Amino acid sequence: MEYQEIIYLVNKVVEDDDIGNNTSSFETTTKIYAKKQSVRTNEYYSAVETGITPSYEFVVKRLDYNGQSELNYNNQRFSIIRTVDPKNKFDIVLVCTRKIGVNEVSNV
Repeated sequence: MEYQEIIYLVNKVVEDDDIGNNTSSFETTTKIYAKKQSVRTNEYYSAVETGITPSYEFVVKRLDYNGQSELNYNNQRFSIIRTVDPKNKFDIVLVCTRKIGVNEVSNV
């Protein structure tokens, strides 16, 4: 399986003034390559029990992931609900669910 899918990890940046008030916030995206795979059955049913419906799992290089909580894939926004450490120490699996209320997104 190759890293053929393009995803954009969303970095949320909040800027504060001298006394700690939030003055502005914006998002940047980082383009990376991933392997898309189906959500495993036990992962799916465990999440559904808590009211979450996982959509995809993406395998990415561990060095590319810095704890982001959202990603864009095919012009849609997804929340990263969980990460899984596979036996391969170079990869990490991002379990994602479709973000409700967010329409098409731009990756620019």
